[in-house]
Amino acid sequence: MTNALIFDKMKSSDDESFEVDEAVVLQSQLLSHVVEDCTGPEHKIEKVTGKILEKVVEYCENHVAVVDDGGANSSSASSGDALKKWDNKFITQMDLSTVYGLLMAANYLDIKGLFDLTCQGVADVIAACKDHKEFRATFGLVNDFTEEEEAEVLEENEWAFD
Repeated sequence: MTNALIFDKMKSSDDESFEVDEAVVLQSQLLSHVVEDCTGPEHKIEKVTGKILEKVVEYCENHVAVVDDGGANSSSASSGDALKKWDNKFITQMDLSTVYGLLMAANYLDIKGLFDLTCQGVADVIAACKDHKEFRATFGLVNDFTEEEEAEVLEENEWAFD
């Protein structure tokens, strides 16, 4: 019996509903236990908004085939490359706030691949910052150092900027 014919409804914290294939739900370790316990076809996800849950579903739908067959039907590296390209496009087209929300949702729902992807996305943003000023601007951090304190910290840690 294939999971492709069984649908579940996921409901976000703001009551937005998504009808998805059970295989999509099963990518979440948290939700897979709910499905196994047969608590019903609707799964309320209290800690995830509709905007973020939509992205979670999009990610999971694109990864369902890989999870279902463990990559066995990936006859070549090209399918893996295509998935990596899709992942890259998926994460880079989002604003940082959405990536944070997705990271938190992936952690809560225990979706390892999505969690790894979002962590890498944040790491790439950090790596792209040229200096501490750009880092602060990118992440909206307020500089609460005096000029003297900042100069001292930069001097103590100049090895990090080589």
